[in-house]
Amino acid sequence: MLVQTASIFGLKRSQYDDLLSRGWFRGNGIVYRSEVVCIDSKVYGIRNIRFPVSAFSMRKCHKKLFTQNQKKFSIRIGTPQSDSKRDKLYQGLKSRFKAFVHENLDGVLLSPRQCADFDAMEIAVFDGDELIAVSYIDVGDRSMASILCVYSREYSKNSLGIYTMLVEMDLAKRLGLDYYYPGYVLDEPSAFDYKLELGPCQWLSHADVWCDSVSDIQPTKADRIRTQMEAAKCRLQLAGYQPHLKIYPYYTLGHLLLERPDLVRVPSYYIVDTSAGQLAVAFDLQMDTFICFDLHSVVDLDFPNTLHLSDDYAAGPNYELEPKRCTFFHRIRMDFFEADLHHIIQLLMHANMVAE
Repeated sequence: MLVQTASIFGLKRSQYDDLLSRGWFRGNGIVYRSEVVCIDSKVYGIRNIRFPVSAFSMRKCHKKLFTQNQKKFSIRIGTPQSDSKRDKLYQGLKSRFKAFVHENLDGVLLSPRQCADFDAMEIAVFDGDELIAVSYIDVGDRSMASILCVYSREYSKNSLGIYTMLVEMDLAKRLGLDYYYPGYVLDEPSAFDYKLELGPCQWLSHADVWCDSVSDIQPTKADRIRTQMEAAKCRLQLAGYQPHLKIYPYYTLGHLLLERPDLVRVPSYYIVDTSAGQLAVAFDLQMDTFICFDLHSVVDLDFPNTLHLSDDYAAGPNYELEPKRCTFFHRIRMDFFEADLHHIIQLLMHANMVAE
């Protein structure tokens, strides 16, 4: 499956270490594993990375940054807090966050009611009495996970995002931990690549094996989706259609709500206007085939949604930001793409005539 979730309630430290080692992340009330993400009007693959703590050594430029900021600022490590000062930092950076975002910082922090056994901590950076950055981390038995960092844009010259990562890594070393997980990067160059500036890291393969080089692991599932979708676009154009690409972030619902097999579960699809009406064409990775289906709004879906649209989602013209369902789907064979699509359209036209 492209996305999986599990409850965080009662999660033990060793269990959290194990999940981190297999590419899982922590949200607020869940831990999850996702293999693709819909941002910047495209489907990207997730590359999980980690740093072996004992082997880590700061680069010369990072030593300089670390030393300068250590002299200039003070650091306080403690229990995660949410107050007006911290939320102000969060709100100041929220426009940079991708995908769905929480309205405020409370939506990010771990609640004591969730009874997780690992340690949730914050690293607060002060310039005198002024709070200028806060990073939130989790600590298990042998691992540290970086959850979120917020900082003041007025201190951009001090590279507080990189600096807090260095502080986290330094803390992980002093705690005698084995691995530091800074999150993920994407399978194409992106704004997430700042995490790679720390130095050599390990990369998680599809077989949940950590490799020392990205060249040692397979292409992502998103790469296959993008390749197959481009092939579908060419076939549709050869068949005389004008396909319109839609990026569909709510594909996750189709993977999580297994009791709803009617929910659309592909992260992207093409809209085509046919003689039988508007249809969608996509590549379904799980079935390893192209599919054609209809699209309908979902009016009976009851799921908790405390997330808001990022600026990227709100402004992107290619996004479909409403949950969708289908009443039918048909497979399309690549070698018989045009013939299969034509056959599906004829079946639908006949069904419509019978219904009338």
